[in-house]
Amino acid sequence: MNIQNKELTLPEGLCTFSRGALVFTREPSQVEWEQIGRYVHAARGSSLRWMADWRMEGRRHFGDTIVADAEKQLEFEFKDLKAAEALEKLDGGHTSAPSDAHAFVAAKLCSDSYEATDWLEKAREEKLTPLELQKSIKAGQVVRENAPEEKPRLNANDRSVGLVTIEGVHMQFNLWLRKVTEDDGFPGQWDVRRLGMVRDLLAPMAEIRSEIGVMILHKGGEV
Repeated sequence: MNIQNKELTLPEGLCTFSRGALVFTREPSQVEWEQIGRYVHAARGSSLRWMADWRMEGRRHFGDTIVADAEKQLEFEFKDLKAAEALEKLDGGHTSAPSDAHAFVAAKLCSDSYEATDWLEKAREEKLTPLELQKSIKAGQVVRENAPEEKPRLNANDRSVGLVTIEGVHMQFNLWLRKVTEDDGFPGQWDVRRLGMVRDLLAPMAEIRSEIGVMILHKGGEV
């Protein structure tokens, strides 16, 4: 396994991996046990990267139909396939695609593959280093390497911090909207009860938007 340009190997005859378990076949030394931990940690951060590479290799040699059939047979989760597709697009159209290190950071800090994919794309667009990506995910906005990390706070007198909070909420809303649209058929396949609940929850956002629009007009701006 290669992660962050470092090759990780398993101690010979120490353990076996299966879909449901990690089984130790002999007693490990502390050094060997820690080595297994590094391997498992690296695997967690690299799985989407591996899936994207596997799909691209399959398309090069066998074509789209064979790859699609294999995905169905292996029962890959839809959200993981979407994330892998996003990584493929980044690799195919840009030379500065996120590295294994970027994928590792996103997988570690993001709540799901949708959020991880969005941050990986932002890392590509903004040319973020892995450390900058880590700081950006924690702050909820793009943070450069020499900038101090900011924690979002609700403070009406601090405009910069207020914007960070609003941007964070906006990103989370977009992630939610994408997920329920692709996975749950929102809004067309939702019943009246669920649609009504979402309408009521979104009502305060619509009211604030209208109030801000009025303020902008009063100040001579355009809505």
